Amino acid sequence: MERVRSLWHRISLGLIVLSAFAGTGCQTVKTPEEEIASSSIPREKNMTSMPAYVVEPPDLLVVEVLESLPGRPISGERLVRPDGTITLGFYGDVYVTGLSLPEVKEKIVLHLRKYLSDEVLGLWKLDDKGNYVPVDPKDSDTVYVDIGSYNSKFYYVHGDVSLTGRFPITGNETVLDALNNAGGLIPTAAPRNIRLVRPAPPGGCCEQKFPVNLAAIISGGDPTTNYQLMPGDRLVVYRDPIVRATIFIDRLAAPFQTVINSGLQYTFFARQIQFLRVGVTTGTGAASGTSTANPTAVVQPGAR
Repeated sequence: MERVRSLWHRISLGLIVLSAFAGTGCQTVKTPEEEIASSSIPREKNMTSMPAYVVEPPDLLVVEVLESLPGRPISGERLVRPDGTITLGFYGDVYVTGLSLPEVKEKIVLHLRKYLSDEVLGLWKLDDKGNYVPVDPKDSDTVYVDIGSYNSKFYYVHGDVSLTGRFPITGNETVLDALNNAGGLIPTAAPRNIRLVRPAPPGGCCEQKFPVNLAAIISGGDPTTNYQLMPGDRLVVYRDPIVRATIFIDRLAAPFQTVINSGLQYTFFARQIQFLRVGVTTGTGAASGTSTANPTAVVQPGAR
């Protein structure tokens, strides 16, 4: 047992040293907040408009046509399916993924020319002189296209929060909104180690990493690091280094604990078996001594 305890003590010291190196070697490099404050990064009190919305699955589109074939109305929400199309029922399917709303409207109007006249689709109108002039399909006033539900643009929250996952973005969310939507930080989180990671644009280089000063945002009302979220942003809440070190030690120690526990159990059962054997032997000897003592007893004549 003394050897086992000594071995376990040495292992524990080694694990503590390893955990110290592990805890100090995985911190994210911080960007000075002064540099961020002087930049044009969109944030609370200084937000920017999103670029033109691009339709993707599984957005919901609202499509309305004022006049259509009898018994074949075009009205209501249309789901953008995984193959990138929406259905117009009797009028067939239209591929809309990757298009802005004006482009979607133009494509729907041109598609409906197979079934409806240009006049019904609003592709002609009268000018001040009473002459018919063509109308761009995007400007038709008899066909209406809009977003019914923004479902394809997300931001992500990872780490030690109550609810991780992806959340829909509408263009007005900030870091504080994201943390509140995720249920806030859990006790194992490190409030001083929160990062916003922004992926590189298509064809661009290098993602961006921005530190989040949560104490300044909440307690000081400082919007410097309360960034405006963009589609695809990742908000990462890191774990407290002490908790990480504890988990690291537990994982490294688990195999050794299994071996030591197995040895202790083996020792316990071996001693139990040895104790039972000694008890059985002692009981058998006592019983045989009693039985052999009575025959040798001599009864004295005349004894009463």
